[in-house]
This record gives sequence, structure tokens and C-alpha cells, in this order.
Amino acid sequence: MSWLADNRHWLLFAATVLSALGTLGVALVGALATVSVLLTGGSLVVTVGGFLLGTLLLGGLTLVFAVALLSTLASRAAVPSIPRSERAWAVLHGLETALPPLRGLGLADRVEPTVEQRRAALTERYVEGELSEEELEAELRALLDDGGEQREPAVERPQVERPQVERERER
Repeated sequence: MSWLADNRHWLLFAATVLSALGTLGVALVGALATVSVLLTGGSLVVTVGGFLLGTLLLGGLTLVFAVALLSTLASRAAVPSIPRSERAWAVLHGLETALPPLRGLGLADRVEPTVEQRRAALTERYVEGELSEEELEAELRALLDDGGEQREPAVERPQVERPQVERERER
């Protein structure tokens, strides 16, 4: 591996700290400039607006660096893997869709359940009676056709009360 790849976590840590310090510095200078404008007169909106925008941009950059740092540390950790969850994948996929710079981190891919895990979850839903046999077969067909490629988050289905006959048949 290259020096850059080996020391990525340290570089991200430095970038997070420096951008956080920059954010605090811009906010402090903005506060002082605002007090100065209030005391001497001038355009308060321009002064506050400029420093507020700078603070928000640097704060956002700090957040991106912090998320990248946490992602890198999680991937380097000695744990076998990050727990995989359909809900976590849906949330992170939505965030990556809304904020394209986050796509480069690949967070959603790291928590996306494997095909085997999704198949086991479908089987469990079938055993618990949440899915009929036809629904299970359709879901399994869709899962196998998908083959684990990029997909959209699954929509939660409302639980349907099973007829009394099915519940009695299970007893």
C-alpha cells in the first residue's frame, strides 16, 4: 500500500481538527465583527451574512472530514464487520443521494445486507406469517433477479392480519 493509503486516518484526523479550528476562528472573528458593526454602525446584514455563510461552509467541511475519518477507522477496526441492516442502508443511501460528496465514502455499501441475509429475513417473515407463500416466492425471485446490484430502499409493508383459518391451521 502507498504511504497515503497507510496514513489516511491521520490525514483525515488532521483535516478534521484544522477545519474545526478554522470554523471556530471564522465564527469568533464574525462575532467580533458583528459587535464592531453594532458599535460603529454599518451594514449588519452583510457582515453577519458573510461570516455566517463562512462558518456554515467550514462546519459542513468539518462534518464531511469527521464522517470520512469515522468510516476509515471503522474499516480499519479489528471487528469482523460492521453490522448490516436494511434500515441503516436505506438511511445512508438516502443521505448519499441527497449529498453526493458522501457517495465516495461508500457507507451505504458497508451496511447493506448480503443476498443471503436478505433471503434469511424473507424466510423469517414467511415463518412468522407476515408473507404468504406467493409473496415469498415473488420476493425471492426479485431478490435473485436483483443479484445484489444497486437497488432502491424497500418500502415497509403494513402488516396484514391473517385469516382465522390460517392461524388455526398452524396450531
